[in-house]
Amino acid sequence: MKILVCTDGSEYSKKNIQFASNMVGTCTINEITIIHVHESSSIVPDYWHGKYLFTEKEEKQLKDIDRRVQEERKKYFATAVKEFEKHDITVNTIYKVGHPAEMISKVANEGSYDLIVIGRRGMGGMKKLFMGSVSAAVLQLANTNVLIVK
Repeated sequence: MKILVCTDGSEYSKKNIQFASNMVGTCTINEITIIHVHESSSIVPDYWHGKYLFTEKEEKQLKDIDRRVQEERKKYFATAVKEFEKHDITVNTIYKVGHPAEMISKVANEGSYDLIVIGRRGMGGMKKLFMGSVSAAVLQLANTNVLIVK
């Protein structure tokens, strides 16, 4: 069985990691992959250059923030991987840039995953009882089973 576990670094996605880790600890799992999809690769996308007037100092500050965000993602992935290592399971990590639901579904479909584990809510601003837009879209787009963690 191959499982794709989705994360965005939020408190809700930490729950996904823990749930999936506990679940696989009692199963025969062939592969675990943790995926994080970011909608933009940089705080200052390439198409902004020359369009907005940033001073050299401001651009340096933005690039520094972008570098720090990337470093935090790496730390988060390392923490998530450790959650599975306690069950002696090898974990792959995938970082993609694009629309989260579309990218998660594409990776799951192309990678022939048997299950996607995703949280009901993530970093989005909607903190209501409703399912998040990414999890709802993955449920519709994916050609495989989807486990939504509350």
